[in-house]
Amino acid sequence: MRKAAVFGLSVALVFLLASAGAAAYPEKNIQGLIMWGAGGGTDNFARAITPLAEQKLGQTIILQNKTGASGAVATTLTVNSPADGYTLLYSAENPATYRVLGLSPLSFHDLQPIVIAVEGAVVICVNPETPYNTMQELVEAAKGEKKIRMATSGVGGLPYVAGAMMKNIHGTDFNYIQFDGDGPGATAVMGGHADVMPLALSTSVEYIRAGRLRGLAVLTTKRVPQLPDVPAITEIYPEYAQYLPWGPFYGVFVKKGTPDDIVAKLSDAFTQAMAEPRFEEYVKNSGGFRNGATGEEAVQFLDKFESTASWLIFNAGGAKKSPAEFDIPEPKK
Repeated sequence: MRKAAVFGLSVALVFLLASAGAAAYPEKNIQGLIMWGAGGGTDNFARAITPLAEQKLGQTIILQNKTGASGAVATTLTVNSPADGYTLLYSAENPATYRVLGLSPLSFHDLQPIVIAVEGAVVICVNPETPYNTMQELVEAAKGEKKIRMATSGVGGLPYVAGAMMKNIHGTDFNYIQFDGDGPGATAVMGGHADVMPLALSTSVEYIRAGRLRGLAVLTTKRVPQLPDVPAITEIYPEYAQYLPWGPFYGVFVKKGTPDDIVAKLSDAFTQAMAEPRFEEYVKNSGGFRNGATGEEAVQFLDKFESTASWLIFNAGGAKKSPAEFDIPEPKK
């Protein structure tokens, strides 16, 4: 009896200590890994929401840009870290396609979403010095013998997937030039080192307003208020509707297996941060749209995106492996 009592007390003590540890979280600074470079949409999002979340958590989040392999470097670092909530991943949509592209065996299934904070739209942008004033002119030119230079952020990145969408619909092919994220790619287009780049609205909107980029179409079914003069793609090519809604998103993640109490604390802190006027102003100015999904809702959102993007790339001939190998269902038409 005495041994049983001692054992029972020991088990109870373990649970009490574990609960106390979770209640005390966070007790130290948190590492925040941004999968893309400075100036891009993911970086802008991270630096807008983090100071507000820090106020809710009572600890500093040390942000670092860990670029490479379409964000797989930062994703791998996150998955290889302890599942203790002290390593956050600021991610865009890229892990949804790592497996079919052969970039990494990892995916969003290896991560726990804290929040899907912001969705965005994609704008087909060209250098204003190019002769392409409309989407139709770009498409017809891309069907010619001379390949137009398209800046991308790497295989599986947002511009690459948008290019795959164009290939599926128009049969176009581009000379892809890889840059380290949306920011450097946009700079390259403005500098004449590339001709076109599909860019997140959050990255491109101010450049378009300033006349440094020309927006030809937005990959949406209706025009966005930030760029009322740029047509929605379905106004020009209705067949794009089969892939929409589709576009970039930005969220915060931890390693799968992180204790539920810690995930809940982080989700609550970042959700509260999203409600702050400063963040709402960022969303408005950046060209994004509030999402706010957490928990199972966020998981379902990620599953749907993975299905659309993976099969789109596969059908365009850009995938190394079939989505079926990973039991990724085909999107419903």
